[in-house]
Amino acid sequence: MKVSNLPKTVKYNDSDLITIVQGGSTKTITAKDFLNTLSANFSKVALELRDLREEVSKNTLNKANPVLSKPLKIGNPISAGDAATKNYVDLGNSQTVKLDGSSPIIGKLTYSDQFSFQAKDLITKKYADDLLNLTMKTVQTLSGNSFPKASAGDVFISKTSIEVFASDGPALQEGDVLICLEESEGGTNGEVGKQFAIINTNVVSATESLEGTIRIATDKEVREYSLNAVALTPKKFKDSLDASSLFNRTLIAASTHDVIESEKGILAIDNRKNASEITLPSVSSLTNPNMFKVVIKDEFGAADLKNITIKALGSTIDSKPSIVLSNQYQAVTVYNDGKNYYIENNTHSTGGSSGSSAAAESSSIIQSGTIQPSAVDTDITMYAASIDLSDYDVNQGFVVEVSGFFADNTNNKDVAIHIGGNATVSTATTAAPQDDAFTARVTVIKAYKYAVAYGYVLLEGIAADTYRNNILELDWSSTIQVAAIANTATAVSNIKIDSMIVTPLK
Repeated sequence: MKVSNLPKTVKYNDSDLITIVQGGSTKTITAKDFLNTLSANFSKVALELRDLREEVSKNTLNKANPVLSKPLKIGNPISAGDAATKNYVDLGNSQTVKLDGSSPIIGKLTYSDQFSFQAKDLITKKYADDLLNLTMKTVQTLSGNSFPKASAGDVFISKTSIEVFASDGPALQEGDVLICLEESEGGTNGEVGKQFAIINTNVVSATESLEGTIRIATDKEVREYSLNAVALTPKKFKDSLDASSLFNRTLIAASTHDVIESEKGILAIDNRKNASEITLPSVSSLTNPNMFKVVIKDEFGAADLKNITIKALGSTIDSKPSIVLSNQYQAVTVYNDGKNYYIENNTHSTGGSSGSSAAAESSSIIQSGTIQPSAVDTDITMYAASIDLSDYDVNQGFVVEVSGFFADNTNNKDVAIHIGGNATVSTATTAAPQDDAFTARVTVIKAYKYAVAYGYVLLEGIAADTYRNNILELDWSSTIQVAAIANTATAVSNIKIDSMIVTPLK
């Protein structure tokens, strides 16, 4: 039966039994014995509590009237709330400086070598002196023309300009500052100059008449030649000379080439495979047109077979849109006036010979085929050719030769060669030639001012029929016409022209 199922009671008798478990066995004890046992135990605990209370009373301070019967013995405090002895407190106070200064420092202060100062920390005099020695001191006026006696950090300012300072030193301007770097007895620049630093306070840009600072020119500024207040190093000067030299050589092997400004100098043309077309830059696009000059050279001697054509963008060359190199090893030098190009020199080398060399003959103008005048009693142009006079230099020129036949009769017959509209040689005996072949020949040579034309008409088996020496006023920058002219009085069949050949003399 469960204990909880037993009937309840509020009273007990001394003889009532109480069930207990003791040593693993269920036993009974009377209520009286049980209560007596509890009473005895409580009495013992009460005595122990009384003794404890008396002991605690002896060792506890009265909060209202704390009185110690004997001195406390405690160690130095460790935590913030620990008690501290009078001796501990007094010792601490003896090492403290009061804010009102009433308790001076008696002993010497010591400092760590590891400085990490706060704003109001104390420092030693030596530490302060060392720092001050590294700073500028009160500025003093420089007197005399020498470095002054000074300590490190002393500062001096010059009130005057001195062309040569301290015997052999630099120039000083008014306002320049001298700073002493180390203890100095003063003296000349050679003696103590290294002990001072000189600061130029009024730095100006240097000019041809004013001392100052100057910077090194950039590569772009050197190429543009645009500034007058920058310095040019020896290497930049050499590079500039190299870039502007007429002796610079650029090999051009392409059939077409657009010249750029940096290619000024010699343009060596390799036209052995193809004819070449060289285009000069527009004069207006040149950065420095007065420094742009080129020599265009047939370096491989192929211009007679594969011509070199030279033209310019937006400009002319001797008033023409283009010029042609058509002789072996020919070279032309071209400059400009800021607007257009002009020929300074035009060589026509043909391997050391001139006149009727293979190169010259290859550029001859040949017109052939027997023709007759189209009308009678009037000048009829039989053959004509255009000649660009700008292709010729002084002491160069060309030959015009006309060949034909006069009919067997006494009718008047006349043949002439016209140069730029000027009649040069013609048949003198107009009625005499009959059943005769003829040759008319004129040589034109460029002089410094005029052109000289001389020649003859030669009849078959007869001496020269006519010989003439003419002074022609030709525009050597123009293109003229040379022509074979015939005039027959009676019948067009009286004159036959077989050929006209124009051969350059270069």
